[in-house]
Amino acid sequence: MNQRQLQYFLRVYEKKSISGAAESLFISPQGLSKTIAKLEKELGVELFVHEANRIVPTSAAASLASHAMNIITEYDIIENELFKKNVSKKPACISCSFDVPQMLSSNFFYDFYQKNPDILIQIHEYPDRLIMEQLEHAIIEIAIISGPIDHSMYELVPLFTEPFCLVINKAHPLAKKDFISISDLHEIPLAVKDMYNQISITQFAEFKNNNTIPDVILETSDSHLIHSMAENNYALGMTLNYLAKKIKSDNIVIRQFEKNCFTKTLYLVKHKDYILSRETRLVYNGLLDFFH
Repeated sequence: MNQRQLQYFLRVYEKKSISGAAESLFISPQGLSKTIAKLEKELGVELFVHEANRIVPTSAAASLASHAMNIITEYDIIENELFKKNVSKKPACISCSFDVPQMLSSNFFYDFYQKNPDILIQIHEYPDRLIMEQLEHAIIEIAIISGPIDHSMYELVPLFTEPFCLVINKAHPLAKKDFISISDLHEIPLAVKDMYNQISITQFAEFKNNNTIPDVILETSDSHLIHSMAENNYALGMTLNYLAKKIKSDNIVIRQFEKNCFTKTLYLVKHKDYILSRETRLVYNGLLDFFH
């Protein structure tokens, strides 16, 4: 087992797709499949199973993901602290939920650099569960993540609340409506964010409460893929409003829900028991100023 195998495994675990993970890693799906198979053989466990044209992590994969994240982080610490001491910049790491970096303006980073040229901001996107594990074990100092979060352990500041909307191909009948009700989505093909998080669980509870069952044909952490499904009229894409507005296409429209029933609040989070380093404290305060 080596660092590369663990990095490849984590990417497949996050994407829940060999092809999607391979594309993001700039390698072939065949090569990635061989790497995962070799890791499974070495560990003597099955990490992924195939179900309905997708791969699903096993319990062994979930356990490995937690340990692999810690190992990769330790590799990074060793490389940064032991072998890059001649680099003058001091790193300040932020772990965040998928798509959060798109909320951060390049002006923020440039202005921060002008004021703090000795600090290198490092942003990494992870599943929310892994971010909480990083915070709990002091692997990272701060994070930007959605709730729910344990207020007794963590200090959290709400940064913004964003509504979910629907990205719809203009040829779809629902594109003619100005607003979409929950009942409109009954048995409608839908591409959504990964449902293994609290926000998605809450969303689908809302569907159930309204006696609505959408036909979810894709769950993914990749917003671009959700938008592509709508672009090709394969499904309606359920995504955050600020991400939908970044789409440049003549084939789709953006429609809001009739009621503001689906929202996502992001928080700037740090552990109450740990004091932030100088570098991270400056980034923390800079983020508060930027969002407020």
